[in-house]
Amino acid sequence: MSADEPWLDGLRQKFLARLAEEHAAFCALSEAADREGIIARAHKLAGIAGMLGAPQIGEAALLLEETARSGDAYAAPCAALIDALAAATNTTPR
Repeated sequence: MSADEPWLDGLRQKFLARLAEEHAAFCALSEAADREGIIARAHKLAGIAGMLGAPQIGEAALLLEETARSGDAYAAPCAALIDALAAATNTTPR
């Protein structure tokens, strides 16, 4: 974080606190095989994760979004995102 962005601190803290919720949501969406839900949620997560200090989660979310949107099988990228979220929150992967 650069010195000229202290206003982002609060947003970062809220975002990091929300990652456990994201983990649970992606587990549920994966279990339900909800492609549209996965695309929508991954899109939102990809858009904000890198900006708020979680580039690896943002990259995993973007890959999941692109894969699911293309119609390809998305189980592996979804599992990778779930694992990244678990690691970031010290949550059991699945």
